Amino acid sequence: MDATTLLKQDHDAVKQLFRAFGEAEGDAEQRRSLYRSIRQSLQTHSRIEEQVFYPAVMRVRAEPAREAVREALEEHHHVEGLLAEIDQLDPDDEGYPEKMRVLQESVERHIVDEEAAMFAQARIHLTDERLERLGRDMALLQESLSGEPVGTGSRPLGAGVRA
Repeated sequence: MDATTLLKQDHDAVKQLFRAFGEAEGDAEQRRSLYRSIRQSLQTHSRIEEQVFYPAVMRVRAEPAREAVREALEEHHHVEGLLAEIDQLDPDDEGYPEKMRVLQESVERHIVDEEAAMFAQARIHLTDERLERLGRDMALLQESLSGEPVGTGSRPLGAGVRA
């Protein structure tokens, strides 16, 4: 599968985790477990983007592609900060639902921006063969980080994502 398809699958999976989190209202243990899955998914996803996909897009000689990467990296940094804040909270804490809402909105905004701008730039400037090779490299890294084969459906979100 090509790189953008793999990333889109991860995006869809993390959205599902957020939906499940929203449906777990009042069940602190389930929310804690879902948060751990969301966090792991976001972290793994960010690693594969930052180590494989973003460098390839950054190397193209188009300023819109490079700008898309710079914006995505800023969004990753913001999400990392939110994760660190949420790590300090308990699901029963008063501010917990609001922090999770902000995290979800930030991740969803990142997904929209990335799929619209960066994926378009990648498809314009990278060959189908290059996107396939990047997808394979990302799948291997994702598998090594998560311990689960990519595409098995046995792991949430592509085995971890870090927006």
